[in-house]
Amino acid sequence: MDSGSKTPPQPTTNGGGVPHKESQHDLSQVLQALEAIYNPRSSNDTRQQASAYLEQAKRLPEAPAHGFELAFNKSQPPALRHYGLSMLEYSIKYGWEDYTEEQGDALRQYVVQLAQNIAEEDPVYLRNKVAQLWTEIAKRSWGAEWMDMDNQLVELWETSIYHQGVVIYVLEMLSEEVFNREDTTAGLRGNDLGRACVEIFTPAAVLAQHLPGRDTSLNVKFGDDGWLKRLCDLLNWCLSNDYERDERVRSCAIKILNALKAAMAWVIPKAIAATQCVEHVCKALAVPVVPLQQAAVEVLYAIYSRSHLHDDEFVEIVCPMFTPGSVSLLREVYGWTLADMNINDLNEQKYALCKKLSELSANLGNFIEQKPQLIAEGSDLPGMFTLLFDMLRNPSLVVSIPILHCWTKLLRSRIVRDSDVVNQMIGGLLETCCSRLIRYEALPEDSEDTTLRFLNEDIDTFPERHAFLGNYRRYCEDIIEITVRRTPVEAMQHIFGQADALFQNLYGGLPPFQAQNFSKHATSVLRVDAQVTVINASLKGYLKWLSTQGSDPQKDDRDRNIMQDSIEQWCRNLLNTKFEDPEIAKKVVQLLVTFSTKALPERPAFALNLLEYILNANLQENPDLPQYSDAVKDLERICSVEMQKLAMMFPEEFMGVYDDLECKINSILSSQATDDRQRMAFTAFLFIIVHRSTTIDRSTQEARMKQMLSTVKEAWQADEFTKSLLSFPSFCEMLGMGRLPEFFSIHNFHNIQDWSTQALDSEGQAMQTNILERPKHLPLRLTKTLLAASTEKLREGSQAYDLACILWADAIPTILPNLLQLINHAQAFNNIDNWAHLPEELQQVIRKVLTDRFWQAGISTESRDDFFARVSGSKSTYEGFASTVRGTVRQIRETSYYILWSLTRFRDFFYGISDLPMPLSQALYGNAHALSAHHLSVLLSVSTQLIEGCPANLRAHFLPPMVAGLFRELDRKITTEWDAINKQISESGEHDNLSDEMKTESILRQLTYSAVSFVSQLLDQQRPDTPTKDSHDHKEESIWRFILSTPQVLEPILLFCKNTIRVRDTRCVGLVVRVLRTLIPRFKDKSPIRDFYCIDILQAAITSLHEPYFVDVQKDLASLIAAIIHLDEDIPRSIIMSLPGMPDKTYRVDRKLSQLRGANRNDDRVQRSIVLDLLSSVRGVSIHEQGRIERSKPKRKSTIQEQYMSVDEQPAIVRGTSAGLDGVANMFE
Repeated sequence: MDSGSKTPPQPTTNGGGVPHKESQHDLSQVLQALEAIYNPRSSNDTRQQASAYLEQAKRLPEAPAHGFELAFNKSQPPALRHYGLSMLEYSIKYGWEDYTEEQGDALRQYVVQLAQNIAEEDPVYLRNKVAQLWTEIAKRSWGAEWMDMDNQLVELWETSIYHQGVVIYVLEMLSEEVFNREDTTAGLRGNDLGRACVEIFTPAAVLAQHLPGRDTSLNVKFGDDGWLKRLCDLLNWCLSNDYERDERVRSCAIKILNALKAAMAWVIPKAIAATQCVEHVCKALAVPVVPLQQAAVEVLYAIYSRSHLHDDEFVEIVCPMFTPGSVSLLREVYGWTLADMNINDLNEQKYALCKKLSELSANLGNFIEQKPQLIAEGSDLPGMFTLLFDMLRNPSLVVSIPILHCWTKLLRSRIVRDSDVVNQMIGGLLETCCSRLIRYEALPEDSEDTTLRFLNEDIDTFPERHAFLGNYRRYCEDIIEITVRRTPVEAMQHIFGQADALFQNLYGGLPPFQAQNFSKHATSVLRVDAQVTVINASLKGYLKWLSTQGSDPQKDDRDRNIMQDSIEQWCRNLLNTKFEDPEIAKKVVQLLVTFSTKALPERPAFALNLLEYILNANLQENPDLPQYSDAVKDLERICSVEMQKLAMMFPEEFMGVYDDLECKINSILSSQATDDRQRMAFTAFLFIIVHRSTTIDRSTQEARMKQMLSTVKEAWQADEFTKSLLSFPSFCEMLGMGRLPEFFSIHNFHNIQDWSTQALDSEGQAMQTNILERPKHLPLRLTKTLLAASTEKLREGSQAYDLACILWADAIPTILPNLLQLINHAQAFNNIDNWAHLPEELQQVIRKVLTDRFWQAGISTESRDDFFARVSGSKSTYEGFASTVRGTVRQIRETSYYILWSLTRFRDFFYGISDLPMPLSQALYGNAHALSAHHLSVLLSVSTQLIEGCPANLRAHFLPPMVAGLFRELDRKITTEWDAINKQISESGEHDNLSDEMKTESILRQLTYSAVSFVSQLLDQQRPDTPTKDSHDHKEESIWRFILSTPQVLEPILLFCKNTIRVRDTRCVGLVVRVLRTLIPRFKDKSPIRDFYCIDILQAAITSLHEPYFVDVQKDLASLIAAIIHLDEDIPRSIIMSLPGMPDKTYRVDRKLSQLRGANRNDDRVQRSIVLDLLSSVRGVSIHEQGRIERSKPKRKSTIQEQYMSVDEQPAIVRGTSAGLDGVANMFE
């Protein structure tokens, strides 16, 4: 309260609520204004004028008196009475600080009188509004000036059921805003309000017994019962009366349950036990009225979502739910919901109850896993396990997933695992999990599969569905893994039996495979995919079982040999099967190699047989069947990768038959039309065998490897290649693109709107083929392949690693000059400045050529398969030609990035090159601004590796130009692109098609988040110093220490962070704000960086804080602002005083700043509440109110969504402009 000069709110009734004569004219105008707003015949101008008048009326000194007068007078229309309450609300929210204590008392009396005056005929929304006003005043004065609130609540409670409704709503709102929500006003007095709530909710006996040392000076409690007991008693009364037919009673019971739910998260557990809250709520759950049951389940879920219960609290609160009666109740309610769970005629209310009941049951199951020893002997755990088993098998995966997750925990508990009833369920659990590893997202949309139909009913967006199914599969795999680990022999036999049955009857009920009917999502493929997933999960369980062996060596060896014999026999049986479907063949090859390298590493004979199988697994391409041919190419690629894995695991055994392998490979190469990719993969395979072998003579080994690498060095040194990289035109000529502009002009590209409809002529097709062939003559692919073979899965310091370093050290200086030129030109290709000499219409053609086609989950209007089919079908069109051009350049660029990344594996041999950093930075970032956001993401990825991989002793030499170049371009690109998108959104029309715009925004969000995540990673002060490879006594300094001590590295990062505070992505802003906060303690002393915080970063934070878009990160921004204010006495104050409207409030600003500095700095909620309160009155509009006015209230995610459907934030395109605070956006210019 302030000793200000405002006129106190005056009493406004003359004995019976009759207004003063002077006020009557004002109130009649208010009524006219309201009528104008609600009258459908009113013009927009009239409505706007009426709204402006009503808003202005709330600001008048006499507004509280007028508001009370309107609301109190029952003869007034409800809309007018509601407006009167909103006048009071405005006075409470925005005028309270300036009122004297007497004025505050007057306001409080208005609200108390209104609460006392409510009646049955009053609309519910008016009663709730009165309760809301009561809560707003309580947040500001209860426990300070207002000491008898509890007494007044009890008096209301004893008046009527309608008054009880107001009290219940007040109690619910207090719980929510003091404990459960981030409410600024409550946050300012959080500790005092929290203690007061505990006092009035908890029975006096519980307080005396369990909180004897509490502060008893509050003196806010009336009576001994406490509100928890009163609520439970009233609930019991409601359930004993005619709740089915009497709406008042039923509504009252639901309100009570809502209030209990809000309190259950914070009330002390002993109070829950003492008031028998669980028993009362279970009684409500037993009532066959779905809304009541839903409210009851929500309360129980809130109770059993609490963690860290002491043993005695566990016994008192949790164990009652395991009694036979409680378990029976849960089963009955679940059975009742199933009765109407028909996907063709779904009872939505019962289905929602079923889902929440599943979440509750899963929480109860988690308690069993945590403290099974505390559960009393008379409990019905078998019944509980049976209920959980039945719920797991529910046809709805959304109902099933919390239970599935729970079982992954239960099966890890020895006590649970060893129980007879769970033992009997293992087979059923395994069967259910195996059957649900099918890829539901690959099934046709019109499938009649019940589980898929429930899935489509529950989850609208593809990204959420994808994330959900990924989690469901992971939990199924966990259960399979746990089961195999516990009983490996029996479980593996069961799973191998399933697999045998599948492979022997792969096309049961289906036509046999024919190439012309190939589909990546054919039923047979999906069956094999699910079975392979099961086997992979079982393999993980088997390997974990192996890792626990050791207590009985002889028995362990015997068991291990039995298992390996069984596994090898099954794998050999599979080797006898030839698969014509390339998708299935690919999955089988990957599975067998996994078994060979993970489960059978001591059985090289099988590896040799498997290698022979892979070498003979070739299928013939069919040019007339492009999808099938692409799958065959993919099989060849996978076979190459898997062969190399075998070579890394069994180099000695393969070295023993090296000459035979070489002959076999030469035979394959000569007899088949293999491409360069396949040829190089075979070269890498042989290279790995020679490189990883320890039995071959060292000189022979080096000679063979040098011979293989000599081809690489010679290619990079070729004079013709070097000359082709001297200029951008010669680079284009090298790629067969020297005549591109002429070709585009002659073929009229600039006058054709839809390139996908225009077929290429013979000249175009010949040019396209030439462009595709040219990159094959570059040394990129061979270099990439041999680098991967030289470094993959090698430990630093190993013999093979040291040998690779020696051999490549000689090649690196040869490769780098032309590699950097290649990167430079490949990026310059996207820079329109290099095409500026062309006519404008051809420049537009170049821009279109450089624009990627891409498909975006949840945004693209066509399916992923349709998109790829469309792209594949347009290869011989103008669009296909454009795709060839940009794809060729992109492939060169990204292969070059990969080579750079691979070279970093050689540490000092790469980073130690004296003149490398500046040319490398120029090559990577000189034209980076011309890349699209997606392509810049790829560059960011390789830059991350380059920067993070730099040895500590070379950071000062290598990092400054690299970090400065990277963050300069990230800042430039991200800021420019966000500005462009914001402009597009503001100018978009109501009917514009924003699909492309949404895809662009989505990719920009991903780039922004990747960049911010990299900053967080670089500046992570929790990252410990790591021991050097030479000595564990000497530690390598963490990179964040180097960055903070090197201004030329830190400054571009901070500048990027400052600008990122303004991008319209709350996830990125939240993360960057948290990073900036963690750095503040490092800059307490006067320095340019501290000034940068106090001026630039503070301005950016305040600007974002006042934009409605950022309402979801206001608490993060407010915490950052609070921390900056503590840095300096003067600069932040001057910034705040420069805000619109602040110069007139010097006293208030200084008072708030003093309050902030005097508050506990470790209490984040209090700190940010003070800041939000300080800045709330800019332009007279609360920051939180802005959020509510400018954007719809975000829908609170369900627990299922939060836990099992988390995906990257999707772009939200908002059409049209949204008004912000006048002057705030440009207030610092």
